[in-house]
Amino acid sequence: MSHILFISHARGIHGAEAVMVQAIKACAARGARVTVVVPSIVPDEGMEKALQGIRNVQELPLPYRAGGVDLLRTRLVRLYNLWTLRQLERYVEQERVTTIYSNTTITILGAELAKRTHVRHIWHWHEPVDERFGWHFTLKEYFCSLIEVTDKIICISQHQKEEWSKELDRTLANAQVVYNPIKHIRFTPDRGTLRHAICIGFIGHFEERKNLPMLMQAFVDIHDTMPDVRLLLCGAKNEHDRMYVEQMTDLREPVVSIMEQTSEVEQFYNRIDILVLPSWRETMPLVVLEAMQAGICVLQTDQSGMTEILEAGKETLFFSPNRLEELERLLMLCMDTEYRRTIAKAGQEKALQLVNNQQFDQQIQTLLCA
Repeated sequence: MSHILFISHARGIHGAEAVMVQAIKACAARGARVTVVVPSIVPDEGMEKALQGIRNVQELPLPYRAGGVDLLRTRLVRLYNLWTLRQLERYVEQERVTTIYSNTTITILGAELAKRTHVRHIWHWHEPVDERFGWHFTLKEYFCSLIEVTDKIICISQHQKEEWSKELDRTLANAQVVYNPIKHIRFTPDRGTLRHAICIGFIGHFEERKNLPMLMQAFVDIHDTMPDVRLLLCGAKNEHDRMYVEQMTDLREPVVSIMEQTSEVEQFYNRIDILVLPSWRETMPLVVLEAMQAGICVLQTDQSGMTEILEAGKETLFFSPNRLEELERLLMLCMDTEYRRTIAKAGQEKALQLVNNQQFDQQIQTLLCA
């Protein structure tokens, strides 16, 4: 029987962790024994509950950290992780672990463990190449040494694979593209939510790579000619996030509204007509497909893997993240109700067609349950 050691960088069920949970379910369904290593130094944010009821799965909390933003930080992290690394070495030998799985590029513990134990390592990359993170620039040599002990890298789009190949200046011969599973959202339109003005929405972290200043400028310019238009930003974690937004424009409530980060996405989708994702780079942003399932018209950056599965001008609208005038032109087109609904309807049909975890499960089982 396969024994797979999943190593997570966090204890939530968002993004990469949610994909990892689906991979765990797929492996457990194949009959594999699964141990999930989670960092005990951070609070549980849903991981324990998500693993409950899955057959042959146990959680193993240990103290460790993910890779840092520069070489010095990562050296300190490696030193900090040393005790856990030795604990896991013994565990791998005693419990006959057959495969080690790491769930993000910054989860270096799994690769370090594979280097010491010579157990096959599967490394699931979710992050885009982005100079605004920059940690991989000073860590390139070290990072490439970890790739050498990795049997298979999972990229979540061909676009992401090509970008990382350029960044690392090497052909990722051991990389395979596996598209993320797409969950079906049970969206119930709130008929009581009546809007007299078009609302543009954004959902995600308020961080630099999301390119929020571009969206804010486009909204201000459109608002000058269409004062009834509204903007709703969802994803604030604290007061700092609110100040970050407010510094970009003089517009205040109710013209620009800010929602806190929430798992209750219906509250957000029921209030918007158009979703805009202006990020400098994305890999495979599942929020796009969530919004499309909800019947929302989506405008998004052309720097993502979504260009591989969605038809531009029919199911969604793509724009360059450094061309403000292009975003403004597309937003103005979407002010027309019929045009907006046509894009939203085609997008919804496509998104619902893509809701199928079977292919993801089969690919993961082939990779991990060897």
